Amino acid sequence: MSKVDKAKEYIGAMKVYMGFILASLMGTVAFTSKLYMGNHIIPMFWIGIVGIILLSISFLLLMKHLHKKIDDLENL
Repeated sequence: MSKVDKAKEYIGAMKVYMGFILASLMGTVAFTSKLYMGNHIIPMFWIGIVGIILLSISFLLLMKHLHKKIDDLENL
């Protein structure tokens, strides 16, 4: 397998992971907003807020890493 093919496979796998994180983020936002709209400010609400923050940060870091890998693909 050439370096270009390996890099493309790596980028493809990263896109799948980004999809998983995005789906988890959307589910967590929906669950947390449902708790908020129902006026149920319980510990699960705060756990959801922390989850939203962590998932958002991980999504942004993964996206930054993916863009770096795509830019590095030009040099191969």
